[in-house]
Amino acid sequence: MTIVTLTSDWNKGDFYLGALAGRLASVSPEINLVHIANSIPSFDVLHETFVLRNSYSHFPANTIHLLGVMCEPTPEHPMVIVFANNHYFIGINDGRFSQLFETPPSMAFTINCDEPFSTFMAPALFAKGVKTILENTFEQTTTACDLKRESVARVVYDENTIVGKVVYIDSFGNAITNIEKGIFDKVHRARSFTIFVQGPHLKIKKISRSYDQNNPGELLALFNSLGKLEIALNLSSLAQLEGITLASEVRIKFNNE
Repeated sequence: MTIVTLTSDWNKGDFYLGALAGRLASVSPEINLVHIANSIPSFDVLHETFVLRNSYSHFPANTIHLLGVMCEPTPEHPMVIVFANNHYFIGINDGRFSQLFETPPSMAFTINCDEPFSTFMAPALFAKGVKTILENTFEQTTTACDLKRESVARVVYDENTIVGKVVYIDSFGNAITNIEKGIFDKVHRARSFTIFVQGPHLKIKKISRSYDQNNPGELLALFNSLGKLEIALNLSSLAQLEGITLASEVRIKFNNE
């Protein structure tokens, strides 16, 4: 059995999922299509890559992952196959793979498009990509190409300060940042600190081990299961109540006294 995953903004009520499932079943009835998420906010590629980046490694090696947000190809941004970390990925070559991998591979394979042009070509190209992988027909159906890169916002830090940003807001309104525990521990050095969230007014002066160490509605910070600094309101939505959005700045200032 071949596992193929889909991460997309295709609503369950749309026909897109059925069209893709039919195309894949025509390639092989042994394909098991797994929906990682089909409720990604419309056109939100950053949300898509965050979810997939933190999901794909839990699947068996050689799983095929389809990136279904803004997945219609153009001459400038064709659909490609990428092999990285013992997994296959099929998506648009528009720079999004820079968000998906810490170190993206340099090479990809453009899926040669011999289908008549339409406004919904993704299912046919996804299926062709999967068939190419299963039958190992890269020489016949793809063309090697460079994988496009885009700049990725990195954490900035010195001996007294760490500056990061919110990169994901989960369904509970918790804000996950790009600040990793390793960086925090490196700068911390057992000093007191203040975490400033989106300006000087929201402040946190401790790292919690879990949510239940805090009262309902209390602002808290913890390192989550991904090793990322997470900001939350216990039993409430931080994003809704405090207006936290993607790219909101999170600054940690360490004291020298």
